[in-house]
Amino acid sequence: MKKMIRVAMMAAAMFLVVGSVAQAQRGGGRGPNMMAILKDSLKVSDAVLAKADSITKAYATLNAPLNEAARGGDADARAKVMANRTKQNDEIKALLTDAQKAELDKFMSAGRRGAPPATR
Repeated sequence: MKKMIRVAMMAAAMFLVVGSVAQAQRGGGRGPNMMAILKDSLKVSDAVLAKADSITKAYATLNAPLNEAARGGDADARAKVMANRTKQNDEIKALLTDAQKAELDKFMSAGRRGAPPATR
């Protein structure tokens, strides 16, 4: 009986770990995770990854009060967050080669449909 319980608990733990990793790669349900795509799929350099991370963190700080207002029902704040997300993506795309930009566009459009981005 104890062995069955241990096996069941191990299976549940593994399910949670696999589910968490998959959700992180998809961006936690909010579309694809930009940093995961850059690192794992586009294989950008560490320098580009560091710059993209800096851009992402800057916009996260900028959007924090807007996200709070949007949760409160402020439609204007929601529109500002979306505009900032577009600016953030444009700044990150400026760091990429043309081929990487095309690949990123594929990943981003796949994520908008709710499907996880395909991996190479």
